[in-house]
Amino acid sequence: MMPQRACRELARTRSDRLSSLIAVVTSSLLLLWAGQVQAGEIRDVQTLAPLVGKIIRTVVSIKVDTGTAATSGSINSGPPMTKEVSGAGVIIKSESGLIVTSNHLINGAKALSVELSDGRRFEAKFVVADERFDLAMLRVSASGLTAATVGRSIDAEPGDFVLAVGGTAGPAQSVSFGIVSALHRSRAGIPCQDLIQTDALLDSGSSSGGPLFNLRGEVIGIVVATTGEAERGFGLAIPSDAIDRLFVRLN
Repeated sequence: MMPQRACRELARTRSDRLSSLIAVVTSSLLLLWAGQVQAGEIRDVQTLAPLVGKIIRTVVSIKVDTGTAATSGSINSGPPMTKEVSGAGVIIKSESGLIVTSNHLINGAKALSVELSDGRRFEAKFVVADERFDLAMLRVSASGLTAATVGRSIDAEPGDFVLAVGGTAGPAQSVSFGIVSALHRSRAGIPCQDLIQTDALLDSGSSSGGPLFNLRGEVIGIVVATTGEAERGFGLAIPSDAIDRLFVRLN
């Protein structure tokens, strides 16, 4: 009886050890699997407010005065009439006050002004433009600017989360959330044939020159248009990699 009892005890011990080993291996595999899932998902994120609070300081509202004059030679000609349009831009160099926006927004402007997210207003000067990519660079003389980080638009993929920030200055700035819905898009009237398409809701302040951010807070595009005239449509953005072309022209 004693040898049989000893065998049963040994078998039970081995079984317990095997069960413990299986439990450890299973737990390790579950942890590994969970880590892989988390690499492609957002978990336990309840708000994007900290990110929005950071990027919104880099976005400016741009007012464009076209200075349209009254018809010359008319007896009833009054004073020159002005037409003001608005859009957005993003600060990319804080020390030198450089701002990137859409070229079609500021093209032909007689005067340019920029309003920061904190309400300060400054006159802006045109620096350089790239008509092919509908991008332009402005400069303001201001201190305390916050510059955005320009990301690599070549790394963007359909399904990436993005944020679009409107150009209305002050606390009324609007932010919308969406995804990159398509790449390599084109639209009549826009020379660039490599647009980023997003389903983020865009208003009049972000559909001309507003930046498109990824969830790392990097600019991956400059919005130039929306698809159609409907209230809700896809946005189209110039890839941020084209911003380098402005610096090439600047130098």
